[in-house]
Amino acid sequence: MHPTRRPISLRLRWLRWRARWSIPSLLASADERSVVSRVAAVNGTVAILIISLFAWLTDLPLLFPVLGPSAFILFSKPFSADAAPRSVVIGHFVAMATAVASWQLVSAAYGQPVSMEYARLPTILSASLALAVTCMLLIRLSCPHAPACASALLIALGAVTEWREVLALAVAVVVLTVQAVCINRIAGVNVPLWSPQPNEERGGIV
Repeated sequence: MHPTRRPISLRLRWLRWRARWSIPSLLASADERSVVSRVAAVNGTVAILIISLFAWLTDLPLLFPVLGPSAFILFSKPFSADAAPRSVVIGHFVAMATAVASWQLVSAAYGQPVSMEYARLPTILSASLALAVTCMLLIRLSCPHAPACASALLIALGAVTEWREVLALAVAVVVLTVQAVCINRIAGVNVPLWSPQPNEERGGIV
């Protein structure tokens, strides 16, 4: 067998797959809503399954509710500003840092850890402070990723307070973002690697 025959065969298979199943090809034969709905469902499921498998293999708590909204935006509106990797990663990190500071501050002021089990004044203050500062910083830093506000509330309400859990959430956000970039690009959607495209107003795939 000629040594170059296998690489050529693999390349041809890849080109055939792209020609038939890439997102631009699907959009040429179906309406955008149908394609986007299927892409978001399949790719979102794949991304969460990979994180779940990684969590199972490493025994790390990497599954968090906030990953769901982020996955939806990353795969349904990949060209929007809030789906840019910069917005996702920095948005969640800013929200987590703000929430940890708010939770620590309010807990220290009242002499007991803030807990979501009791809807008392400390819980309300911690959540309100974290959300207010997070919203302000996301806008000021041009990282408009709405699901990051869920990360802020998750921590500020006392649901996630241990440093191991906060670090696991940060890792999960990075893993999800990297997966989204790779999956979208493999599917023929040339999403930005970090910052949103200049003057980019598109929200959907096309």
